[in-house]
Amino acid sequence: MTGAAPTPPFRLSGRIPELDGLRGIAIAMVLVWHYFFLSIARHPGTFLSRILALGRLTWTGVDLFFVLSGFLIGGILLDARTSSNYSRVFYTRRFFRIVPVYFAFLAFVLLVFTIIRSSGDASFSWLTRDALPVFPYWIFGQNLWMSAAATLGANALAPMWSLAIEEQFYLTLPWIIRFCSGSALLIAVLSGIVLAPALRLALHFAFPTNWVPAFALMPCRADALLLGVLAAILLRHPGWSTRIQRNRGFFAVAIPVLAAGSAFLAWKASDLYSPLMQCFGYTWLGLFYATLLVYALTRPSGPFAYVLRSRWLGWLGGIAYGTYLFHQPVQGLVFGYIWHGAPHIFNFASFFTAFGALVLTLVAARLSWLYFERPLILFGHRSTYLPAESLTSSDAADRPARGTVPV
Repeated sequence: MTGAAPTPPFRLSGRIPELDGLRGIAIAMVLVWHYFFLSIARHPGTFLSRILALGRLTWTGVDLFFVLSGFLIGGILLDARTSSNYSRVFYTRRFFRIVPVYFAFLAFVLLVFTIIRSSGDASFSWLTRDALPVFPYWIFGQNLWMSAAATLGANALAPMWSLAIEEQFYLTLPWIIRFCSGSALLIAVLSGIVLAPALRLALHFAFPTNWVPAFALMPCRADALLLGVLAAILLRHPGWSTRIQRNRGFFAVAIPVLAAGSAFLAWKASDLYSPLMQCFGYTWLGLFYATLLVYALTRPSGPFAYVLRSRWLGWLGGIAYGTYLFHQPVQGLVFGYIWHGAPHIFNFASFFTAFGALVLTLVAARLSWLYFERPLILFGHRSTYLPAESLTSSDAADRPARGTVPV
């Protein structure tokens, strides 16, 4: 995998609208799963149950996030791998993008927990049920505790398993890309993709009653992340990017086959803890999402890319991080206040309660983006990557960034 940097007729850096659209789809899937699929009361065999069956895999929006993260972060690192301030800039940017808003969110949730427990009001017990120790969340180690306890913990913080995976991935990927190149890098990435389902299979037989480790440990979910990295590698390679751009038959076969396999998983193994899904389904879905990503980027004039560039998907993708953080606590607080219990949709009034909680979540995420996240991202991007010959001392100052908010 060597050669000069490609100059493909599609974008690989900066703000890529198609990726914002995919991010919007990913967070929409997560919202549908938590706000509606899990909450709506239905009886097997009814029309409503058949309609809801279409949402069985909406929980895999997180897997789409993993593929996107691997592609974006992998691409950034590939482009900057020879920079003399490589690690400092990367971790500075990641810190300001992820940590401050997460810590503020975590402090708010823990304050809510304290108030709920001191009040003794059972209306909000859904938020705090099965709570794990607080310390692991501050060091992004919650997925380790979840795996040991065989639970995702309190509902308000349950989605944070995926954030721990991403942060742990950020501790390893930069060094793999920095010190591996050409075929060595490709072998490392492919090995990680293959080892992830093998590790999940081993854990399934070793701990058949505990599904959490295979679901929430970073090495077990590295296949989706590394499939995104693989896409970034291939699209930056002159030969492969040209082949992908010219080969129309590949997508005509691959997308229907992968979609059919995903439909089979939705039919036979849709539960996130089912053996088939845990052993091989995660990899299949990650490959499907990575293929859609590559298709969208290499066919920018196609209908799929056109849909992904729609304003509302881009808007939703832009506030995806805050939405992901806030959606479970807001849902629990709203239902606890109005219905004095766990989120449960059983009539039109409770449906509109869920819709109101959804709107409130999006408003909070938008405000967080405008007045908290965006300024911090701009501050973090005051550090920019410099060529190897441009920095003679580790103490040299970074150049300020200019322009719009970077990726």
